Amino acid sequence: MTLSLTASKAQQLSLRSASTADIAALAALEAAYYETEGYPEALFFQALHQWPQLLQVAVSEQEVVGYCLGAPGGEPHSLWLMSLLVSAKQRGKGIGVKLLKHWLAIAEQLGYQTIQLSVAPENHAAIELYRQNGFVEQGLQQDYLGAGQHRLLMTRQTLTCC
Repeated sequence: MTLSLTASKAQQLSLRSASTADIAALAALEAAYYETEGYPEALFFQALHQWPQLLQVAVSEQEVVGYCLGAPGGEPHSLWLMSLLVSAKQRGKGIGVKLLKHWLAIAEQLGYQTIQLSVAPENHAAIELYRQNGFVEQGLQQDYLGAGQHRLLMTRQTLTCC
């Protein structure tokens, strides 16, 4: 599914499933934001092969400017939102909101009922975005991603029924 939205007069935004041609750009987005701790290209290739509909990209002027990645959870009909990232120069334009809504719609079409995520507790903008899109805080987990890497766990229940 590809969705085109006009972000401004000069900028067209497309939301679509990722392709192998996007992987270098996805890894570059990760490296720009997370430096050495970002997801490598190999993870994106693996995700694309295993869950192609759960890796969605935002493209503006033929450049990948963001992505949303999910993976099935351990329980039936559950899904994890692993990452939502928009390039630094494109933040504040509503791309993250549009990308998340697009990804959530696909997740619901696929029949997922519970969507979970973890977010850095100091990432107030992301927490607010998730709250506005139906996610509820489940609690703070100390050392969730390793020593000193605390995460706020959030969950969203969908209206999808099996």
